[in-house]
Amino acid sequence: MTPRRVLTTIDSHTAGHPTRLITSGLPPLRGGSVAEKYDWFQKNLDDVRTLLLHEPRGHSAMVGAVLTDSKVADHGAFFLGSYNYLPMCGHAAIGIAASLNHMGLLLPDDQGQAAFDLEVPAGLVRVTANYEGGRLSAVSFDNVASYVAASAVALETLPGPGTCDIAYGGNWYALVEAQAAGVSLDPSGVHHALEIGARIKVEVNARIDTGAVPGANSHIHSVLFYQSNRDVDGFASRQLVVLAANKFDRSPCGTGTSARLAQLLGAGLIEPGEPIRAINILDVEFTASAVPLSTNGANPIRYRPTIEGLAHITGLHSFIRGDDDPIPNGFLCR
Repeated sequence: MTPRRVLTTIDSHTAGHPTRLITSGLPPLRGGSVAEKYDWFQKNLDDVRTLLLHEPRGHSAMVGAVLTDSKVADHGAFFLGSYNYLPMCGHAAIGIAASLNHMGLLLPDDQGQAAFDLEVPAGLVRVTANYEGGRLSAVSFDNVASYVAASAVALETLPGPGTCDIAYGGNWYALVEAQAAGVSLDPSGVHHALEIGARIKVEVNARIDTGAVPGANSHIHSVLFYQSNRDVDGFASRQLVVLAANKFDRSPCGTGTSARLAQLLGAGLIEPGEPIRAINILDVEFTASAVPLSTNGANPIRYRPTIEGLAHITGLHSFIRGDDDPIPNGFLCR
């Protein structure tokens, strides 16, 4: 018999993508650092991830967040995906700030700001909540260092000649020009993007395994399709991130945008500190910029991205797993 479990969450969405922050029902997490607690959770509480993120309580695109204590920051956090665990998640970091605000745990100062340091498995992130008239109006975060590991990697899965760049922004991405992939960056293009994005992910990771992509030593998590434009409002990057064959990021993607900034800066397409608009297929924007870090001539060049967006609370929930549930840990159909 599966033991009964009750978990409470506060749910939000950031530019359309969900975050489910667990607020009660977990035992004490073991480990000194957030990275150690992250590892312990994976080995001992993975049924919580599937219970909350899989059907019938969740879906393939649901993202979970676990908030915990930290010895080096104001808070610690790590992130749960429907298929995996995430060392960093930008839209969910924004969702955490909105949830803390909703719970009355953030209070703006005289300048209309409330800031906190967040330890995540990928490193330290600074989160700033901005208020107007006492109401949360925007959340920004200074992300972990981002960089391009490999450029102009040839792809065989595109309809014609094409390449990708491999870049890190807290997670690993293959950055692919949408037109070259035949991908339309609007809701009607999602089905095709999922299909070709999944194939690109398999191809790139297989080549990384054989050492055929110099500079890239880790599997990519996702494929980011992009389209560039510069107008009177500045540089705009319209983008769609494919995470799996049945899962895409509804938001412009915080870590993906960080990787994209590293690509743009490295190619000289934007200036250090220049703001860009990262736009999702729903026409919701993040504002983003990055500056080079002083790394004593290290190659590749590391950049510090700052991403700004807003999350909205969608619900407060109590989830129950009964001891007679025939599907105790949920299910997910690929």
